[in-house]
Amino acid sequence: MFNSKVHIAVLIAFLCISTSYAQNSRKLFELEQKINSENHFNILDNLKNLDTTKLNNYEKAHLAYLKAKCYSFDNQEDLAFKNYLLAKKKYFSIDSIEKAMDINLDIAFLLYAQEKSSNDYSKYIKEYLNYAQKTKNELKLARGYANMAMLKIDEGKYDESRNYYHKALWYIKQVDNRTVESAINVNLASIYNEYLNEPDSALYYLKKDLLYVKDQGTLDDYYMNYLNQASSYYYKKDYKKSNEYLRKADSLPITNFVVKSKQYLYENFKTNYDSLKDYKNAYKYALLAKKFADSANVIEQNIAINDIQTKYQTREKELENEVLKGKVKTNKALVYIVVGLLIASLIIGFLIVKNARRREYISKQEKLIEQQKLEKALKEYELSSIDLMLEGQEKERQRIANDLHDNLGSMLATLKMNFEHLRLRKNELREEENKLYDRTDELIEEAYQKVRRLAHAKNAGVFANEGLIPTIRKMAEKISIPGKLSIEVMAVGFNKRLENTIEIAIFRMVQELSTNIIKHSQATEASIQLTNHDENINIIIEDNGVGFPPAKTHTSDGMGLNTIRKKVEQLGGTFTIDSTPGKGTTIIIDLPI
Repeated sequence: MFNSKVHIAVLIAFLCISTSYAQNSRKLFELEQKINSENHFNILDNLKNLDTTKLNNYEKAHLAYLKAKCYSFDNQEDLAFKNYLLAKKKYFSIDSIEKAMDINLDIAFLLYAQEKSSNDYSKYIKEYLNYAQKTKNELKLARGYANMAMLKIDEGKYDESRNYYHKALWYIKQVDNRTVESAINVNLASIYNEYLNEPDSALYYLKKDLLYVKDQGTLDDYYMNYLNQASSYYYKKDYKKSNEYLRKADSLPITNFVVKSKQYLYENFKTNYDSLKDYKNAYKYALLAKKFADSANVIEQNIAINDIQTKYQTREKELENEVLKGKVKTNKALVYIVVGLLIASLIIGFLIVKNARRREYISKQEKLIEQQKLEKALKEYELSSIDLMLEGQEKERQRIANDLHDNLGSMLATLKMNFEHLRLRKNELREEENKLYDRTDELIEEAYQKVRRLAHAKNAGVFANEGLIPTIRKMAEKISIPGKLSIEVMAVGFNKRLENTIEIAIFRMVQELSTNIIKHSQATEASIQLTNHDENINIIIEDNGVGFPPAKTHTSDGMGLNTIRKKVEQLGGTFTIDSTPGKGTTIIIDLPI
């Protein structure tokens, strides 16, 4: 049987399609472009020689990620795993959730590809898929479902695995990404070959993949296609045709995962020659496969090699074995007793250890549940505190507005009436005194109108007769400074009013972020973009100011970026800051309606 791990290598192209790194230095970007084509040792040396003191947090995370890729390509899985975890941790620390989630797939692939590995890689796939479903990103959904298919293979649920691959194929066709579609086709072919015994279906998907490979594929893509076509012909029992495709694959100078790829290739040569009863060549390729397996530090029993050796022994060796078998029979009873006692001891020891580990696991789970309950309670308390603070601010604004309207406004109106009445009775005043009356009247009128405008703003700045967008436009007009700061407001899809509480929350957040631009950014241009997608609202606020380190997200007054972030999370949305010193700031808020 062909090696069941053959299809894994194609996942390299699929799992490692990461998003661009706009914040990284040019040097890191250039090394990343070369990582699939040049010597990994040279690239790794360049990465190690970089001065990390001059890198920002984004670049440090990217550096760890590129080191992990180099170690992975060179089959140094322990160092690759360590650097993947470091990169993920750093991306989380700067709220770059998307990049952290992408690394989950690299980690899952690394753990899955290990021979006889006991590491649980399923949690990384499930975490990524949950993120993809939450963000509704079709490319990520395709990658997530394809990796779930890989997980189902390991669980022996092959029909479910095939269905997940078809689901992934449907999503990837929505975004027209041929690279990922090619990877899914190859993995579907592997399912049909290795587990569903449908080699003709496998060849159908491999022929589709070959069109992509001829158009824009690499040597590694040709290698995997030939290797999988060889697998299909093996299951069709056309071993000579299978060997033709293996020879095509072996002639290609691949650059990635060379050791394991060659190991799988020679194991499949051995399998074909064994089926053709050509034991001499079968033994030759078994030794080659063993050589590459040893160089990759893979521990195996070499059962296949021993089997080929037995078939290739001379007649004299067979006779010698018959003599040895006769001697063994006399001691068979004693051997059975010893083996039986040994097996019983092993079973009892295994049960004791398993029971102890189970109790330890249950204890850890109980502690973890208690810790999660405490964290949940603290988070709920924190969110409740934010609600109370915002609610208190709104009530205070309304109280002040009501006081202005009901008390001071009434007093000013009465004063104006009395003053006008007094003025009518002073017909014989001198000209200077009349001017004084006129000026006093104007001041009273101005004060009255200001109080009246303040009172009408008691609905938290969102005017009842205007709504959210007109109010934001007026705010932008008032705070723009001709010749120094221009603020542009763009709104799409706001054909009807939102709930009052949502409008108030959005206005307060936009108002606070606009104030931060004036106070801290030194920007000359800024924009406020609001888009209503019916199911969610997207807000993007950008400026060309001095920027700031993303870790410094606390302000000493107003709502503060941390408070805004927590309010957005409470509303079920996401809050993202993209800022680099000297390159401006972009803040993105997504809120469900």
